[in-house]
Amino acid sequence: MARKSSIEKERSTLAYRLLEGEVRHQTPRAGALLSWSEIPARVRAKGTILLLHGVASNGSRWEEFLDTTPLRDDWNFIRLDLRGHAASADWHRVRLEDWCEDIIAILGAAGLERAIVVGHSLGAQIAMRFGTEHPDRVLGVALLDPLVDEALTPKALEMRRKVPMLHMGENFLRAMNRIGFIREIVPQDLRAMDAGAREKIAKGGRELEEFIEQYSSAKADLQYIHSATYLRDLQEVGRPTPEAARFAFPTLVIGSSAGTFTDAGKMRAWCARLPNGEMQVVQCAHWPMTECPLDVSRVIEKWVEAL
Repeated sequence: MARKSSIEKERSTLAYRLLEGEVRHQTPRAGALLSWSEIPARVRAKGTILLLHGVASNGSRWEEFLDTTPLRDDWNFIRLDLRGHAASADWHRVRLEDWCEDIIAILGAAGLERAIVVGHSLGAQIAMRFGTEHPDRVLGVALLDPLVDEALTPKALEMRRKVPMLHMGENFLRAMNRIGFIREIVPQDLRAMDAGAREKIAKGGRELEEFIEQYSSAKADLQYIHSATYLRDLQEVGRPTPEAARFAFPTLVIGSSAGTFTDAGKMRAWCARLPNGEMQVVQCAHWPMTECPLDVSRVIEKWVEAL
């Protein structure tokens, strides 16, 4: 009963706000209720772009992008709370394969065969898996700072070595949830958080270091996500990268210059092996939509218009 009431509360209170003309939907799948929304093109749609957020995040990650991009004139958009996050609350253990099937369910509910899929961090891992497993369902895939195996920094590799511990911790936390120990989480408005973060970035020095510490802090993240789901996110983001030859669709890789989790040079070498890939590097640590949103938007817009 406690788990059911907690899920119902989260679905009603943690949903991101909608922009003008945006419509929210809920799609049932495998015991979950997926919360997503769509915005129609202002003029005439060339297709649909689906946006996937990262670890300990939600669909509000894309609000600023959607509110400012000129792609809104010619493209429909879909954004969502990934299963287990915010208004898509769910207590099941979710893997990349499950999120991919969720995308298929949402595309089906929207009456779509294919879409451009854009993902950041965990969203990029899902987008890679979705594209390589379901190439007939994608028009193209854009990956914002994906965690590609051969481009990982020592910091990212150290995180991967902790996966067995994360798995044990997740199992313990799920057992605690089953007997009623459930922590309440709070709404997360990433657009508002980004505004504060940019003030620190602009000051540089210690303020910039504090921003990186905050945005990579598990303690900060856990205000907005259940602990078991968070540990599962961290495990899934470290799953092996699909073989480059399987990327049989247009692929854009947006790498980060600072190399917090990936090395831009090694990432470029991997991207060169993609059958139809290109790479752009933006000046950031790992959170491009926070640190340099206009630069990222321009890169995505140029790539989409060239498809």
